[in-house]
Parts: sequence; structure tokens; C-alpha cells
Amino acid sequence: MMDQSLEAFALWTGLNLVLTLFLGLNVTRHRAKEGVSVGTGSSPSLERAVRAHGNNIEYVPGALIGIFVLVALGYSALIVHLLGLVLLLARVGHAYGIQQLGVALPKSRVLGNILTWIIYLVISCLLVFSFFTS
Repeated sequence: MMDQSLEAFALWTGLNLVLTLFLGLNVTRHRAKEGVSVGTGSSPSLERAVRAHGNNIEYVPGALIGIFVLVALGYSALIVHLLGLVLLLARVGHAYGIQQLGVALPKSRVLGNILTWIIYLVISCLLVFSFFTS
């Protein structure tokens, strides 16, 4: 039987991969609609779709690696669930917000960024703390 924290990690990794897939498919949808195969052309909606996908790719792998190391160090399934949930909510909020046309700085984008940074900080602190307490 698999450890509960590893099962929790599998859940949040899977959900974040689904989000990444949907964001990538959204880029493809915009490319087909705009007739752009490389770059973003002059399409603001394609540019925003590309940035939503790119920002997700920039942050999610590092967070998931950090969470995986926490699992390997024996952190509880509850901690893994909390980190995974907040990461997913942050990335969904950011992706939604960055794609809003006509809104300079949507609240969901700002909140998504802040929550992502907080998750990175929490994971980093837990990893460093683990070094000094082992």
C-alpha cells in the first residue's frame, strides 16, 4: 500500500499536470483561431494564453519538486494536501486573471502570484528547516 503523503502528492501532481495540459490546449486553440503557428502575432488574447501557460510552466515544476522532497523527508499528507491545494488554486487564479482582456491587473492574477510566492517561501523554509533539524 502506498504512503498517504505520496498518494496526496500524486493527486496534486496529476491535477497540476491537467491544468498545464488545458493551458497548453488553450494556446493551441488561440493559435488555430488566429492562424499563428509561431510567436503571438498581433493577438493580445494569444499573447495572454501563451503567458498563462508559460507562467504555469515556470512555477509548478519547482513547487512540485519541493513538495516531493518534503514527502521523501516524511512530511504528513495534510501538509502535502495544503501545499498542493494552494498551489493549484494559485495557478488557476493566475491563469484566469492573466487572460482577462481589458483589465489592467486583475485581482485573481495578483492573488495567484502572491499565493504562488507564498507556497515557494513555505516549501523553501520547510526544506531548509528540515536540514537543520535532522
